[in-house]
Amino acid sequence: MWRGDAVVLLHSVFSNACLLAGRPFAAVQSLGVPKAFFIGNEYKLMPQKMQFCADLGVRLLVSQSSSPAVHRVYRDRLGCEVAGIPNAGLDAELFAPASSSSERPIDLGYRAQDAPFYIGHTERRDIGDYFQAHAADCGLVVDISMNSDDRLGVTEWAAFLNRCKGQLGTEAGGDFFELTDRTRLAVNDYTIQTPDASFADVWTRFFAGYQEPLPLRIISSRHVEAAGTRTAQILFEGHYDGYFEPGVHYIPLKKDFSNAPEVIATFRDRTERERIAGNAYDLVTTELTYNRLIDRFATALEAVL
Repeated sequence: MWRGDAVVLLHSVFSNACLLAGRPFAAVQSLGVPKAFFIGNEYKLMPQKMQFCADLGVRLLVSQSSSPAVHRVYRDRLGCEVAGIPNAGLDAELFAPASSSSERPIDLGYRAQDAPFYIGHTERRDIGDYFQAHAADCGLVVDISMNSDDRLGVTEWAAFLNRCKGQLGTEAGGDFFELTDRTRLAVNDYTIQTPDASFADVWTRFFAGYQEPLPLRIISSRHVEAAGTRTAQILFEGHYDGYFEPGVHYIPLKKDFSNAPEVIATFRDRTERERIAGNAYDLVTTELTYNRLIDRFATALEAVL
């Protein structure tokens, strides 16, 4: 009975597990209209997700990545159009500046959890541990936790951002994109067999000699939400899907922390900190609104109709 121009499958359809199967899958598969799929968690279950796309006849794959090289891999595998659209839209009503920088009691805040070893880096913990260890020496008030019990709900997260002058952060994703899951499965098998293995052990065994790695790094919602509350960000240097520019929208920190003194000095300069936070706010409230992202999707979808 259904009539329409296209079928759009959101991230939730197949991110950590496939939630479209059996008769519902067959019903969608049989529809003769173009199908678009927003692929999520582009670091695991990739063979299954590629087969899902092929079986459905997906005509437009929407990746979280803006990388032309990543898009080319998808096109070669599926023969469909590929668009890169961030999954991090700004809810401007919830994530808005509710206090000025000078009124916020916390200098630097941070909430994160350890990434699985198969991602290929420990940057989330590295940046958190560094500032936790050096905060007192730098005279900074911090609220940093990697404990899952300290994670915050959406409204609590927005309130937390408005209590912080700044946030720490890293690009989401990793540097070893694969459609085969080969490395992820091998790392998981190794850590099951060797439960006391350190990340250094895993890096040496699986990543140190990796041939021609393909990064898939993306901007994440935490970057956009911090910007929406005019909270300055100290971030590891990265591309951030081409949106955030170092020194313009964030304070760039080298991954070996060699420029940490200069970063902290910039952050403590209220005028400079607020300039950078303001630039990021202006960016996300114009380029990363849901309306703006939906317009981009509409343009990509029209090309396959």
